[in-house]
Amino acid sequence: MKTERQILRRGWRMVALAAGVLFAGGNVFTSCTDYDLDERTPDGWGSSIYSWLDEQGNFTNTVRMIEDLGYKEVLAKTGSKTLFVADDAAYDRFFSNNSWGVASYDQLTVSQKKLLLFGSMLDNSMQLSTLPSVQGTPPTEGECMRRFASSSVYDSVSVLMPEQMPENRYWKYYRDKGTPMVCMTDNSVVPLLFFIEKQLANKRITNDDYNFLFNYTTNRQAGDASVNGVEVEEGNIKCSNGFIHRMAEVITPRPNMAELIASKPNTTVFNSLLERYCAPYPDRNPNDNGSVTQQYNYLYQANVDTVFTKRFFSDKSVGGAPLNQTPAGKAVLSTLKFDPEWNAYYAGLNNLEGNIAMQRDMAVMMVPSDEAMDAYWNGEDGEGSVLKDYYGSWDNVPDKVVAELINVNMLSSFITSVPSKFNNVLNDANDPMGLEKSMIDSVWLGCNGAVYLTKKVYTPTSYISVLFPALINETMQIIYWAVEDLQYNVYLNSLNAEYSFFIPTNKALLEYVDPVSYGKGKTQLYRFHYDPTKVNKTERVWASQWNYDLITRELGDSIGEIRDYGQIRNRLKDILETHIVIGNVEDGHKYYRTKSGAEIRVDNVELGVEGMTVAGSFQINEGDGFGNEAPIPVSVIYDQKSQGGNGKSYILEAGPILGTRKTVHDILNEHEEFSKFSELMAGSSLYETIRDNAYACGGTNISLFNTYHYSVYVPTNESIEELQRTGKLPTWEAVSAATEAGDLTGATRDSLAIENFLRYHIQDNALFIDAAPESGDFETALIDPSTKRFYRISASSEGNQIVLYDNAKSEEPSRVVTTEVNGKKLYNLMAREYMYNNKDASLANGIETTSSAVVHLIDKPLFYKK
Repeated sequence: MKTERQILRRGWRMVALAAGVLFAGGNVFTSCTDYDLDERTPDGWGSSIYSWLDEQGNFTNTVRMIEDLGYKEVLAKTGSKTLFVADDAAYDRFFSNNSWGVASYDQLTVSQKKLLLFGSMLDNSMQLSTLPSVQGTPPTEGECMRRFASSSVYDSVSVLMPEQMPENRYWKYYRDKGTPMVCMTDNSVVPLLFFIEKQLANKRITNDDYNFLFNYTTNRQAGDASVNGVEVEEGNIKCSNGFIHRMAEVITPRPNMAELIASKPNTTVFNSLLERYCAPYPDRNPNDNGSVTQQYNYLYQANVDTVFTKRFFSDKSVGGAPLNQTPAGKAVLSTLKFDPEWNAYYAGLNNLEGNIAMQRDMAVMMVPSDEAMDAYWNGEDGEGSVLKDYYGSWDNVPDKVVAELINVNMLSSFITSVPSKFNNVLNDANDPMGLEKSMIDSVWLGCNGAVYLTKKVYTPTSYISVLFPALINETMQIIYWAVEDLQYNVYLNSLNAEYSFFIPTNKALLEYVDPVSYGKGKTQLYRFHYDPTKVNKTERVWASQWNYDLITRELGDSIGEIRDYGQIRNRLKDILETHIVIGNVEDGHKYYRTKSGAEIRVDNVELGVEGMTVAGSFQINEGDGFGNEAPIPVSVIYDQKSQGGNGKSYILEAGPILGTRKTVHDILNEHEEFSKFSELMAGSSLYETIRDNAYACGGTNISLFNTYHYSVYVPTNESIEELQRTGKLPTWEAVSAATEAGDLTGATRDSLAIENFLRYHIQDNALFIDAAPESGDFETALIDPSTKRFYRISASSEGNQIVLYDNAKSEEPSRVVTTEVNGKKLYNLMAREYMYNNKDASLANGIETTSSAVVHLIDKPLFYKK
């Protein structure tokens, strides 16, 4: 049989549902802007909030509170307030069991009374149906889940004893001092948390999600409403100066996530890691009138020197700004995703008016229990061995590494992180995190987010990915800065692919030959440096710039420092993309394509660190400056795949992988065996030194190239001469003669024939001898005018040969010549072609784009038609 309370609750719930439909259909919303309650009382409205409570006779605790705090005049007259109030029976239950340790009203302190009264009040007049609406014209329904209460940041200010202070370097002085500290947990008002039908439905939060959030102590039904987790017993009690909503129990302010985690006895390990990133920030001007310190002293009749605020180093703190400085103003190198102490946390960008962003969402933190943390570190499955074997204890794990663990467990949006949406929660590699309700022990709701107590440790993939060595080694700070700044961490952490990541150390990055200088009179060298004292992350990497002799490999004059963020980022992107290979470079081949599209050569993998080398086109073409190749030795190998990760990392200390300054034009001109093809190219329109009158080239580039990788097939001199001798391929001499004779039609025809011949020997996709087998129909640079599509070559590369079948269906395919010609190997010749960000190469300071190519000698020409 239903109790009277259940009947009353069901009755108002149905009224609320009906009202919601009515208001939705009529586009009517009740808020503080609908009635000027400070000036007049709307017709038909009843007593004031204070009078109604006093008249009922069973709200004596609340009435006493109003009187004791001097708020009777406000709530007895016109105004705009909303009060969530509990009756005396609810207070009896509260006094019999609460975390404050008070057993009666008389034991409440002034601060506690303020928290109970003002912490359950809003400074405007709102019905339940309008609580989920955010301001606007018209208001947006179903978006609001939090609103600032009427409380003040001064209503309850903590006084921390030394033993209560976090144990880290920033608090050590105050702990050792041995005196109490007046410290706000956050210098912002605590919001109230609402779960109202319209908002839950709009955000697709199910009743089961709701019950999960309250640890299945509830059985939510349609129309139920709760505030701070307390169910509304009777809503929308209309008063002359606002609304009263009668609650099932007493509402108390909810702490923020940081304080929740710190207060729990079973999250001490995680909390000790979390609190590494917090510090006490003193009131900057404690003696100024209106300062936090002066306000505190006035309100509490105190005489403290300084009031502090506890804050966490984070990318998003109070006001949405990053907090990356210590209280002393020094740079913080490791930050959290957001500040868990910030009561007014909001997801996304706060580009909305007022506090709308705060109202719409909050955060989630997944916190492993102490038992889960112990199982991770000491368990038989060895999951935590990646850290334990390297560091020995949690105390030795650097802040930067710990931050990865905490950040992957910080979920920016509560709305998208409830159980019905667990499949869409992503980790640091943007892969599904694999959340399961069975792995969550319990939930604690805070004022700025929910804390999920987990039975396992959800670790970042960076602990087992190819990025891990750069994360843990300070000798690789520069490349790690680049990875984070260019947001390649998501890419390199992904477990959906296998990577070979060549990581240049800080020392190696002292030897970066600047490809932008290839188009200038003198070659220049960048020496990259890392400055950890810079507060602004974008300023931490800089480079000294030197003239550099490519023959002697000697440094010339220092010509300045590069501190421009754009220039540094531009070069490091070039470096980074040339050091990433998708795949396994130990699979038995030699040539591998990097993310930049350029190829690298890997040798002696069977020797490991005793002889394995890698070479870019610079190390192969320019070599040591005296005609010898200069591959880079691999000094350390990290096998992340054996840890369940995504590949191997190869550490380079001697220098970075570099791109050659040689273009296809250069390659053709330095080999007599390519002379006939080179002559044809020289007379064509296929070379350029500037693109679109905007981008200077690093040399004489092929105008057909466009940020990709290409194969250039060069027929032997003899085969080209045979075509010309038999009249199948015109010569530029014949074109000149026709022009001089006035035969412009013939000249145009022959010129087009030569260029078409050349275009058909330039193919998209760089195919290498001794690379992974690759076959297919590849587009050339020649368009078929009848189809408006590119003519294709059917090519197959496998082992030590590349076989080419042309579009003319020639009886025999063309083949790459793999035997030495005049003592030279004329295949796998690598070129790189740069374009710069200025039409004047001498003024350029950035790489606009690059293309790479491989040049092969082939035994016979290719024909696009018979």
